[in-house]
Amino acid sequence: MVELSHQPFTDTESLNALRTELVKRWGPLQQIDGICFMAKGGTHAQVTTFAEHRNDHLFSVMATNATPQPAYEWATAYCAVAANSLSIDPARPVQTLVMDLLPPTMSDRWDLAARNTLLYSGLSTYTVNANSQPQIETAITMYRKNSFGEMDESYLYIETIATLSYLRYAIRNRITSKFPRYKLADDGIRVALGQKVVTPNVIRNELLALFTELEYVALVENFEAFKKTLIVERDQNNRCRLNVLSGEDLVNQFRIYAHAIQYRL
Repeated sequence: MVELSHQPFTDTESLNALRTELVKRWGPLQQIDGICFMAKGGTHAQVTTFAEHRNDHLFSVMATNATPQPAYEWATAYCAVAANSLSIDPARPVQTLVMDLLPPTMSDRWDLAARNTLLYSGLSTYTVNANSQPQIETAITMYRKNSFGEMDESYLYIETIATLSYLRYAIRNRITSKFPRYKLADDGIRVALGQKVVTPNVIRNELLALFTELEYVALVENFEAFKKTLIVERDQNNRCRLNVLSGEDLVNQFRIYAHAIQYRL
């Protein structure tokens, strides 16, 4: 499952080093998934300029403007409330979660248009509630463009990253726990009852069963589409290896409510 951390440094050298480390940890050999939370203080122009030079799907940075507390305290509070929520349910949105911080003055609070610009630059935003408490408005990563430089929302929200991490953990845990010392054979093999052997269809059925469990807790949806596109087959070169290709449809977050009233007199 994903590990959430925070750090106070937002200079280019530190961020590049951290990006390299996080990407390596997310790789198939380590699978120590992590997201780093940070905060960046400054004027609107300063923070957007900073963000537009980054494109990191494992960073989430809260833009703060002028606040009573330093940016590193905002990073700590932001990370703490997000980590608590995502550890319980990685797909549930963190919007409206209150951060234990002092609010900025009214003149230092960005309006909706300014916050929208921050989001398009790759920065997370906050609002101040009726009790004068800063709360998360939208938590996103710094990922904006794919390798071709085209706009891409694949890794936009931190809930997506957290859910993907949980899915990988759940699949790995299920397979390694249920089939730790099994033989591998082709479908249709005739074996004695009690033999510890798996076939592609056995694993396929196990993954379908796991999908229904993940669907039950509202992490994935569209079972029929998943079943139709799931591919499980033995490797042609390494007969001890099973190759799987799956296309999970993640449950999304309820962020926008649009309602048009067409009245009549």
